[in-house]
Amino acid sequence: MPPAKLMTEPGDPARADSGPDGDNSPGATVEVPRIRPRDPVGKAVLAALETALSRIRTTDASARRGDVEGIHRLRTTTRRLRSELRAFRDLLAPEWVGPIEAELKWLAGLLGDVRDLDVLTARMRKAAGVGEGPEPEELAPLFADLAARHARASRELRNGLKGDRYRDLLAALQQAVALPRLTDEAHTPCRAAMPPLAASTWRRLRKDARALRPSDPDECFHQVRKRAKRARYTAEMVAPILGGSDARGARRFIRRATKIQDVLGEHQDAVVAAHELEELLGRHGDNLAFAEAARRLLDGQAEAARDARHAFFGAWEKLDRKKARQWLKSTVKAGGR
Repeated sequence: MPPAKLMTEPGDPARADSGPDGDNSPGATVEVPRIRPRDPVGKAVLAALETALSRIRTTDASARRGDVEGIHRLRTTTRRLRSELRAFRDLLAPEWVGPIEAELKWLAGLLGDVRDLDVLTARMRKAAGVGEGPEPEELAPLFADLAARHARASRELRNGLKGDRYRDLLAALQQAVALPRLTDEAHTPCRAAMPPLAASTWRRLRKDARALRPSDPDECFHQVRKRAKRARYTAEMVAPILGGSDARGARRFIRRATKIQDVLGEHQDAVVAAHELEELLGRHGDNLAFAEAARRLLDGQAEAARDARHAFFGAWEKLDRKKARQWLKSTVKAGGR
């Protein structure tokens, strides 16, 4: 059974440096086209497509090699573009954006199946206290299961990246850069069109986060984490067209939304790890040495999830302050003039 989605990726490096020849090494950067407040918002859509396509190409070779960081970056780029297209949905021809979103979801799924197991394996090794050393014999059923599933997921990813479906996706993105399929609303200036996008994602986050209680199901915390990610991504699209106190406010908002992501990402990773251990205990419970070691790990993951829940409410209080969101009200009001 495949694991639930892990959400680690603190400090999301999708905008980090990427080196030449498909390697994500420091030194070279993917240039993000500059957008000005008076530019039509269609130019921001085009910039998002150009930037994503450039990052995919930059990361492609290392992901094909199975490089952990390359897979991570390609997944993050794919997820960011999906979020951006969702925010820009009303500006894009529906007959184009629907199929592209479906193909991006497919690619993100292949990448996520490998990335999630990378994260889960590293987490289990750290919890077991082995680091890069040999795995404890008593936990052999756990690490053997993870390794077998990782091999299958890696094979599926390699086949996907070699196949026509992936090539067709890249070709469709390239065609969209050359001839973007935009609606009439794409002619609206960025200063009027973009702040409401950020305000909309914030309202959805605020509604779910304010309703959250410490005893709520894990999925509710996971949903808030996804809302925070989308609010952050949208704020990052808007921030470059702002100036003065609004720009500073947007940057503050982004930092605090990122903190929410990190805290709830830790929560989700702990929940997924606990689920994996419970499932394996059900299958190998008669192995007394394994059962004892797995229960120790399970206790640790349960504690980590509780700590993350507690940390969320402090992080949320900082994001929900009037000062942290004043820039949204100010920019939406200014754009409507």
